[in-house]
Amino acid sequence: MLCVKIAYVTHTRFPTEKAHGHQIARVAEAMVKLGHDVTLASPDILNKITHDHVQYYHLEKDFTAKKIETFDAFQSKIIPGRFAFLFTMSGYRRSLKKYFADNKFDLLYARSPQVLPALLSTKMPVVLELHTLPKRGKSKFTALCKKCKRVVCLTSPMRDELVSWGVPKNKIIVEGDAVDLERFEKLPTINKAKHHFGVPDDRFIIGYIGSLVTMDKVQKGVEILIKAMPSLKQHYPNVFLFVVGGPDLWIERYRKLALHSGLTDHDFLFHGPVRPKLVPDAMTACDVCVYPSPVPKHQYFKRDTSPLKLFEYLAAGKPVICADIPPVRDVADKTIVRFVQPGSVSSLAGGLRDVIDHPAEAKQRSTKGLTMIKNHSWKKRMKRVLDSL
Repeated sequence: MLCVKIAYVTHTRFPTEKAHGHQIARVAEAMVKLGHDVTLASPDILNKITHDHVQYYHLEKDFTAKKIETFDAFQSKIIPGRFAFLFTMSGYRRSLKKYFADNKFDLLYARSPQVLPALLSTKMPVVLELHTLPKRGKSKFTALCKKCKRVVCLTSPMRDELVSWGVPKNKIIVEGDAVDLERFEKLPTINKAKHHFGVPDDRFIIGYIGSLVTMDKVQKGVEILIKAMPSLKQHYPNVFLFVVGGPDLWIERYRKLALHSGLTDHDFLFHGPVRPKLVPDAMTACDVCVYPSPVPKHQYFKRDTSPLKLFEYLAAGKPVICADIPPVRDVADKTIVRFVQPGSVSSLAGGLRDVIDHPAEAKQRSTKGLTMIKNHSWKKRMKRVLDSL
């Protein structure tokens, strides 16, 4: 594909400390690496992050970051908080229309349905990348999707539901998140990584690296991992739980749960969040990495969750214990990860025992995972998306 002038439009402040900011930055950078001219448009609203995006996300390639003048209703003293988002988005859409009336692009790329009406009104080709589906207004949303050049779904369950709403299947492709393979090329030794994070180098480290909750309150399964540790410790006194991620409120809750479950302060470490640059090092400190999940009743676990954490675990070369939920089946099978039943403490403990007792088989899976993960760099992901056009 020849050089294409692309506007990547997001509805959130940028940079942001939230996980979606990392994904946005990597997608934009990947398109630059493919030789395209990329401008990232975001609303000009209050942002406490003072670093530029290249420094904040440790990018190798830069892209233009354009702040679109927007009324920031979040800073208003007369607009109730629950309406602030609606007011801000309404003004942002109007500003986007004005911006694109004066600035032409070959392609508009968005991951935010909130900006879709404004982008489609420009008559420029639009690609919509979906990370969830709306709970209301399905018919209107379906009509908007039909007008897009391409719709990218993170998972096949998301695609299947969108097709059931009436979006043509041939308009949709499935592409999960990806991984920065370059960040995993020069990893420290496992002992050096353990020393850096303060975990004992003579213990078998069971790790979870990632946010503890999603959407502020939906637990991602760490409590199941904590509850599996006491029974595991009875058989393997050498095991140690290492959890990296936040927020702080949940760290304190999980620490209390660990102590209440029978663990001691010598059996676990809740480190808190680390900068993206240090995530590979934290994974290196682990002997096995866990991708837990509660029973998948919430759409996040049944349909929407991205395999980003799984990709990073595999890129670090670690054996992986993975909850068997529909979204991860797009990218992994039992020859790559040790699947366990989601929401089951006993199944998770059994999976961990299997990895400890059969290290050769665990190594075979992680080696195959390293080969598989090479196809899931951000650059290859975005090449597949753009080639589909």
